[in-house]
This record gives sequence, structure tokens and C-alpha cells, in this order.
Amino acid sequence: MKKRVVIKLGSLAVTDENGGVSFTKIKNIVQELERLKEHNYAPILVSSGAINSGRGFIKRPEEKSMMISYQQAAAAIGQPLLMKAYVDALNEHNSLCAQVLVTHEDFKERKRFLNIRNTINRLLENNILPIVNENDTVSFEEITVGDNDQLAVMITEATDADKLILLTEADGLYDKNPKESDAKRFDVIDFKDDFSGVKFAAKTSVGRGGMDTKIKAVRKLTPIGVDVIIGTFLIDSPLIRLLEHKGGTLFKGNPEKQTSRRKSWLSTVVKNESWVVVDEGCYEAIIKGNTSLLPVGIKKVCGTFKRGDVIQIKHKSKSIAVGISEYDYREMEIIKGKKSTEISALIPNPPSKVAIHKDNLLLKADH
Repeated sequence: MKKRVVIKLGSLAVTDENGGVSFTKIKNIVQELERLKEHNYAPILVSSGAINSGRGFIKRPEEKSMMISYQQAAAAIGQPLLMKAYVDALNEHNSLCAQVLVTHEDFKERKRFLNIRNTINRLLENNILPIVNENDTVSFEEITVGDNDQLAVMITEATDADKLILLTEADGLYDKNPKESDAKRFDVIDFKDDFSGVKFAAKTSVGRGGMDTKIKAVRKLTPIGVDVIIGTFLIDSPLIRLLEHKGGTLFKGNPEKQTSRRKSWLSTVVKNESWVVVDEGCYEAIIKGNTSLLPVGIKKVCGTFKRGDVIQIKHKSKSIAVGISEYDYREMEIIKGKKSTEISALIPNPPSKVAIHKDNLLLKADH
């Protein structure tokens, strides 16, 4: 059976910095993907670049409030241009690809999640390359995945992939900005290693992510047993090179793989920018286990989320657990610090007496 590997390409890996699809870059990537198949890998592609591919065709608005619609329109133009380039490049190898567009909602709802997994499984069985991207034209703040590093994490978990490769400009994780002459690259980092003190370089001029989002991706996958490799696309044969450990940074997954699909799902679909902060008493109750998160223990609500989203639970500045929220962020703001008996007077027909039920709560291993 072929080993599954998810490959996430940043915008500049497939487009020009000034906008537009780079057929040369895509042709080189496709050539590498074909080589991976010869090395017994089944690649799954998460490709950025739709917005940058289409932004040159429409006028950039001056009003900040119109930027979302501008980006969505650019994505609507750029996505088919990007896919055409992939189709043309793959045709030279007598290979096919398929487009899979998703939103965060698709991973949250079980039936839609299974549809994604089953579709990609069927494509791989027929030797067809799945190319996944966020459906930017319909996504908005509360349902957006946020960035393609996070999307790659969810696709990796959903498809039971063995590895995730994040191709970016920097050749892995450095102890400081890699543009500094004395910067040193980390070759291998164990899943237990603490690298919170490392200073990350800024994101690229056209991408939504950066090294920070990639590290968040690493911290979601390595605890459940998945290896993550970060390396540069600015070199010949970048994928084979990384798989042969000739560059980049390998983040080793936990040798004790997570066997619970539900727990691994909770770990990977959690929204990066959404959390609640709890008080000391609530923290003590949660880490002892087998207790729900009650509204009375919540001190602060951060970010936007809907009922049913997986959010973080933080104590002080540290994330201690994740769980499925019974309320959206507006409702959570209303009931925070309140006793469960007070909720019905504050929220009409409240869905639950708890903020996160114990059955839908997962403690982090390093709490």
C-alpha cells in the first residue's frame, strides 16, 4: 500500500510575486509529484495561490471594508486558472487531477467530513491527484479555515496520511530570522521538544500564513503521531530532498500514535484564534479530568466561533485543552462567569447547561 503524504504549497510556490499563475513552477512541482509516485507515495496536494492568481484582473478597492469581497472575487477568477495550469502540466505525464474545495464547516459536520475523506480515498484509488483548497468565494470569518497550513492539518488527519510537508520560502525552522547570517537551522525536532522561544520571520508578501501558522500546524499533528517536514521550494527537487532528509526541518511525531479518531479529529479541527480563558478553580477541575467546562469558570472569550466549533481552553496564556463549544462567541460572552442556573434568564432556550461537555473535551498532553 502506498504511503500517503500531504503537500502544502504556499502562494509563491505556484504564482508570481506580482500576481498570476507560474506555469514553470507548477510544471516543476508536478514533475516531482510524479517522482513521488515512483517512490511508493500517494500525494495529496493542498495548494494556495487562487487569490494571487486572480488579483491582477480586478481593481483593488481603496476601502478596507471591501477587501474581503475583493479577495473572494480574485479567488473566483484565480481558482480555475490555477487548476488549468495543473491540468496542463499533468497532461504531459498522462495523469489527472481533481479539485476539492472545502470550508471549516465541512470538517465540523460529521457527514460532510466523511464525504471529503471518501472522495479523496476514491481519487487516490484511481491514481488521480486530489488538489485541495479553501472555498474562498463562500468563506467568511466564522466558517473560514483561516490559512492553508491549518487546512493541510485537517486533510492530513482526515485521510490518515503518514506525513505532512509544508513547502515555504524558508528551509525549515531556524533559531532566528533565516535572513540573518548567523541563523542556524534545526534539522530534527522531537515532538516533546520546546521551541516556544524561537523568533519567527514574517509571513510572505502574498500569503496568509507564515512560520507561526506552520508551527501551529506542527503542534496539532506531532502529538497524534504524524511527522511534519518544513522546507523550501526555492531549490531543485524540493520534495524528494526533504523526504531523504537532505534539508529542511523534520518534526517527529509521537511514536505512540493516537488511535482514537475522535480525539485526533478534535486535535486538528480546533480553531487557532478562538478560545476561552478559565480561572484557577476551573483549571484545577479540568486537569483532574472527567468534568465539563461550566460558564462560571470562564473569565474571557476570544475570537469568533459558532456553536459546534472546536475551540481552545486556556489558563493564563497556556492552552490546556480543546473542546466543542455549546455556544457561539456572542452567547459565550453573555454567560461567562454565570452559574448554570442563570443561563436560561440570559439566553432564550439555551442548548446546554455547560459551555463544553466533558464528552467533547480533550486535555492536551502537555497541560
